[in-house]
Amino acid sequence: MNLPKSLEPSEIEVLNDWMPRNQTYLLAVSGGRDSMVLWHLLKRAGYENLVVCHVNHLLRGAASDRDEAFVETEAGRREDDFRATRVDIDTKADEEGISLELAAREARYAWFATLANELSCPRVILGHHADDQVETVIMNFFRGAGGRGLSGMTALSERNENWGKMRLFRPLLGIFREEIDQYASQNRISFCEDESNREDFALRNRVRHRLMPELEEVFRRDVRQAVLRGAELARQNETWIEEEMATHDEAVNGATLDVKWLRTLAEPLRNRIILQWFRNRGVKDCGYSEVESVAEIAMSSGRPAKVNLPGNIFARRREGILFLEEGDSK
Repeated sequence: MNLPKSLEPSEIEVLNDWMPRNQTYLLAVSGGRDSMVLWHLLKRAGYENLVVCHVNHLLRGAASDRDEAFVETEAGRREDDFRATRVDIDTKADEEGISLELAAREARYAWFATLANELSCPRVILGHHADDQVETVIMNFFRGAGGRGLSGMTALSERNENWGKMRLFRPLLGIFREEIDQYASQNRISFCEDESNREDFALRNRVRHRLMPELEEVFRRDVRQAVLRGAELARQNETWIEEEMATHDEAVNGATLDVKWLRTLAEPLRNRIILQWFRNRGVKDCGYSEVESVAEIAMSSGRPAKVNLPGNIFARRREGILFLEEGDSK
């Protein structure tokens, strides 16, 4: 899949290869610079069947309402269908004990899924760009993510919903913020400035405004391309593992795992199979340490051949077989 590396018309033409212009798309528009540039770009490239979707997070009072009204007015001017919803993100975050960032993200995707189902349009275009990708990879790295997290976002991804698959398109993922800024200036694109993007309450903002400048100061160069190269290498490895995983559906869906067979596998594939086996067997909240512990008893012939897992569940090795059992409920 070829991503545009600039906002030149010749580069944008590659979008039609994986985003056919004759289809209808939901377009997420916040009213900020990135989404407004994306909207302008798509219209310029001949994408006429757009349903503009705006989520009012109710976090900034009159400013949030201003953004909603602005996007609605622009949709009318451009003769695009407009849909909006309002979600009290502050209350949602408080009730669910999660961050405002996560609450807002969950609310957006939930609404996109609902709208996609209602309109029979499972295609959503998002405005993530190259700087968003760099920040995502860095945040995932410090969270201890594996290959999937270090790959960052993909230009085209899918989310499983109860009605089917929702496809997410990110056509600006190869474009850096400075070119988006330049495009907005050159084409006199109006947008709403979200003052909260300058505040440090959100992790992404702290990475953007504090960590990235510090990294560039330490390395004395623009580190973004290096981060993106690392993400691409992680993506290539992840693709290989996913292709290999597809050939082992029967194993990861079984009640047991054969130890002799596990020992023949490359370590990354073996660990991914164990992790997927956990998930398929309903074991929640398992990560690197649990997978490593179970892989260790699989590769060893010694004792003890038992590992404690979350949820009062144990993984055991007996007679060449790995299996799970529940602990004593007392």
